[in-house]
Amino acid sequence: MDLIKRLCIVLGIMAFLGVLFFSTSYTFAAEDRGVPYEWEEAFIWPTVGELTDTFGTRGGSHYGIDIAAEEGTPVVSVADGVVSRSYYSDTYGNVIFINHDNQMETVYAHLHERLVKEEQYVEEGQLIGTVGTTGRSSGNHLHFEVHQESWNVHKSEAIDPLFVLSQKPSHMYASLEAERNDAISAAARNEEVSSNVVGKITVTKGDTLWSLAQRYGVSVELIKEWNHLKDETIYINQQLMIYEVSTVHNVQKGETLTAIANQYERSVDDVMELNKLDSDQILIGQMLYIERE
Repeated sequence: MDLIKRLCIVLGIMAFLGVLFFSTSYTFAAEDRGVPYEWEEAFIWPTVGELTDTFGTRGGSHYGIDIAAEEGTPVVSVADGVVSRSYYSDTYGNVIFINHDNQMETVYAHLHERLVKEEQYVEEGQLIGTVGTTGRSSGNHLHFEVHQESWNVHKSEAIDPLFVLSQKPSHMYASLEAERNDAISAAARNEEVSSNVVGKITVTKGDTLWSLAQRYGVSVELIKEWNHLKDETIYINQQLMIYEVSTVHNVQKGETLTAIANQYERSVDDVMELNKLDSDQILIGQMLYIERE
């Protein structure tokens, strides 16, 4: 009996130590990230495009992520902040640094053009530049970095941007607020938009769902729905259906879904169903389809 009691006590102690070890390890792992939990998925994406490289590749020497997109694709600030640097670098090319709350700093590199100046205050979603291939770059893309503290030459404060960038599709559409092609600009002014092509289109080299969505003034989710796509993979010579979309509203600061629905004399439920929204929460720069022909 004593032996059984002792064995139970030993097993209990071992279980307690195991839980303690796991909890401690988890805490250390979380602290190793060096990022407050409130920042997790807290920021919008800086542009729309295809993620082509991630943090920590190239033998650990890649301190950001790469987002491929066509030259001139808008780049926006992921959060409110102040431009700390805006200049041309031999390696980064046209590059912008923005300081945010708690001294976090973000870096936007290889830009085609820079549209903000040093010490300028910028808001979340504000246009700051466009995608390019300046500096040490092999093609049009945005190299984006996030630093826990101010950037330094050793990049010792760099963290994985995917930790702070939201995975919600609506957050990824935020940069469409700054799109400057004719169709999207019209949508931003809440005018009626008609796509140039109604029917089948053929995917060509370099096309992505993101670029097609911007070209025809629709969302990636709509293209996927129309073509029964399970993911965003497309291939050269693939036939895709693109339908005409009319009355596109680009969400502005301070607007609510109720106010937008009332503006177009539609019900909130109708707008939510058309845009496949799970709730009435909307974001600045989000494109809402009010009617579909």
